[in-house]
Amino acid sequence: MSENKIINLMTNGSEKSLIIAEELKHKFEALGYTANYDIDENAVLNICVGGDGTFLRAVHKTGFSSTPYVGINTGTLGFFQEISVLEIDKFIKNFVAGDYDMEKLDLLEGRVYSREHKEYFHNALNEFVIRSEDTSIIHLDVFIDDNHLQTFAGDALLVSTPSGSTAYNYSAGGAVLYRSLKGYQLTPLAPINSKAYRSLLNPLVLPSDSVLTLKRRPEDKAGTLVINDGLNVLCDNFDSIKIKTSDKWINKLQFNNNWYWLNIKDKFI
Repeated sequence: MSENKIINLMTNGSEKSLIIAEELKHKFEALGYTANYDIDENAVLNICVGGDGTFLRAVHKTGFSSTPYVGINTGTLGFFQEISVLEIDKFIKNFVAGDYDMEKLDLLEGRVYSREHKEYFHNALNEFVIRSEDTSIIHLDVFIDDNHLQTFAGDALLVSTPSGSTAYNYSAGGAVLYRSLKGYQLTPLAPINSKAYRSLLNPLVLPSDSVLTLKRRPEDKAGTLVINDGLNVLCDNFDSIKIKTSDKWINKLQFNNNWYWLNIKDKFI
């Protein structure tokens, strides 16, 4: 434990979340911690109060920090938010005692290339989505480890991590991948399968050491959106994106080893 004993608090700004964050602040400060709403890189814990969107924004805001994260759920859906508001005292007690496991969540690394050969680097915890800015059909050449797989035509291609497989990917018909699996998933959104286009209709699971390249076809004139964990990045001169499992990861505290399957049952069944 760091002598600084600093806690970073991040919320979604709702009244309920702000009340819970203040409760956490007072309880941790009573135990000798410094809890604040500023990001301190020397913190021992990042607490995200809200829903999964709050967790994702916190991870991006902190730059995918090595400081572990934990989620306090005040929303309706919480795949990252393990702790309920009724379990705060138990959570604090277990955290102080070191009674928890550390879960490593893999990230995706995306390198976007423009037609002017400029390179832009992004990380994603859940997914990348590549689609046209004006929602027209997008045409993408798909390469796996430099092997041409298909020329895709459809609404979009979605690439998700195992931890992100229960989010947009699941809604799009993708498979649920357990978080510790080493790999990632390519899921087509409204693919066209006709005499003109022969797009894959089903998701494809790739090993973590494979590099996926999506290259825009020259006939597409609209701008391209690269959506990173729900954050839109417009690429007017998009040429291609190379995606692979990142060398980085985030650490998430886990207090109940059965929580993942309990959550799957609670949310989906």
